Amino acid sequence: MAVFTLLGVLLMVGLYHDFDFRPLGRVFTVRANYVWITLALLAGVVANVFRSLRWRMLLRGAGLGISRWRAIELVFVSYLVNSLTPRLGELMRSVMVRRGDMEATARAFGTVVIEKVADVVCLILVVAAAVLLRWEDTVGLMHRSAVGLTAAVPDYTLYIVVGSVVCLIAGLTLPRISRVRSLLHSLWQGMSAIFHLERQWGFWGLCAAIWMCNFLQLWLLIPCFEELSPLRVTDALYVFAAASVGVLLPTPGGAGPWHVAIVKCLTAVYHIPAELAKLFALVTHGLKTALVILLGLLALITLYWEAWTFRKR
Repeated sequence: MAVFTLLGVLLMVGLYHDFDFRPLGRVFTVRANYVWITLALLAGVVANVFRSLRWRMLLRGAGLGISRWRAIELVFVSYLVNSLTPRLGELMRSVMVRRGDMEATARAFGTVVIEKVADVVCLILVVAAAVLLRWEDTVGLMHRSAVGLTAAVPDYTLYIVVGSVVCLIAGLTLPRISRVRSLLHSLWQGMSAIFHLERQWGFWGLCAAIWMCNFLQLWLLIPCFEELSPLRVTDALYVFAAASVGVLLPTPGGAGPWHVAIVKCLTAVYHIPAELAKLFALVTHGLKTALVILLGLLALITLYWEAWTFRKR
């Protein structure tokens, strides 16, 4: 994980080492922009709430019932952790479902794996739609890109995390084969929760709603940049698809790959000036990150408050 964190830092430094940050302040001094910024942030809040409800559906399918509010708290905190250390948040929220119960942790982590698989399916559909709408631009971009994003496409991180967690669980349980077998069975129970959902279409409906909100977080910020006004919804979808592929590289909060993907797409396909493309990438990612941190901190406060009031009883 340290390697990916360092990579994210290097990408950011390489992209912004000579950037003039003064226009960044002007984006937030235009009063009309606050309407779009507020709407984009609201879309981000709704997306995270939908993620929580989707995860809760999977947990219930795996026989791990938790309240809606607890699911929201754990998801918010997990994304806060991911903004600091990539992919650690998923393991953390799995542990916190039933603290001290390794079998429940393995089952909860299995539901997280299914979550990621569902997101990969949605990403494939988004990328396919974007490519079909702008096929010629895609071919041209692939030919002109000096720094391709194709290395980030295979999401090996999911398999690495699964393997690491399985090894960790096995190590913690000592050489008791029956115990290890039981934990692996629990992991599979979590992964098979997708087949035991009360409402299958409700799950996939939440997936679609999550990705729609993710897209709105980017699209709603375009009016804040007058020079980007010629971009249509299909253009915004194309940029969003490129950024979504970029963040498959597991840097903290997607910092680095998100920016490189957006800058490369806007400059190579739409001939947007590089400085404006960098500014747009910085604002879109910065607002997303600020929202994740704020929601995560609020969720941490409520978790500690609940634990403190419980001890006083």
